[in-house]
Amino acid sequence: MKMVILILWSVVSMAGQMPPTPFPVFLKAGFSSVLEFEETPLRVVLGDGQSFQVEKVDHSLVVRTLTPYAASNMFVYFKDVEARLFVLTASEDATPTYYKKFEKDIPPKPPVKIENHESQKLGEKIEPKLGYILRVLHSDFDAKKDYLTLECELQSKSQQVIKPLWNLVRLSYQSKTFSPFKLWSERQEVQKDSRIKFRLIFAKPNLPRNMREVILIIPLLGHENAMSVSIEKEKIK
Repeated sequence: MKMVILILWSVVSMAGQMPPTPFPVFLKAGFSSVLEFEETPLRVVLGDGQSFQVEKVDHSLVVRTLTPYAASNMFVYFKDVEARLFVLTASEDATPTYYKKFEKDIPPKPPVKIENHESQKLGEKIEPKLGYILRVLHSDFDAKKDYLTLECELQSKSQQVIKPLWNLVRLSYQSKTFSPFKLWSERQEVQKDSRIKFRLIFAKPNLPRNMREVILIIPLLGHENAMSVSIEKEKIK
């Protein structure tokens, strides 16, 4: 049985913990957007229940705009996993987000340690077994907007194509991990003897300003161990 959820809650208190990273959903009048989860949503909180309609169907939420132009936030709560935050934007010029499936994060395994590798420089990670060089070229922590931007480069030093699992890219700090809010890459894969640049933006990451003990982790398709590199400020050129 389908159930329509129309809940208005203008202020949501997230005191005591960092808010979830917002995920943008673009809507257009006359079109539906389906958000599918592995766990059944228990509760949906809309900032503007007059402009948007949310319908629960099994593990999915069907979101529609009721006006041509509108914007709102939406919190989705679950029993066993953390809440998710969505930013809904309706526009006649928008390309709608028709379907998005959210899967549970699988923490990448620690990378293989490199010992006595004299050619390794500060601010880069060279992995001879996997045949890559991963560099963090620049980091920028915007104190006003609380965004961390990383400019990086990945170079292939082998005859094999390197296929990063971009959807599993994480920052690791102590026992916590952070997903990027935005990710841009010149290409999805790195062909043999070539390199690509990519940019990562993290929203409100609870990290030390000097980035000490902060590690960038990028899992690879077909490999048990992930790529990783330290992004301590003094190690970045």
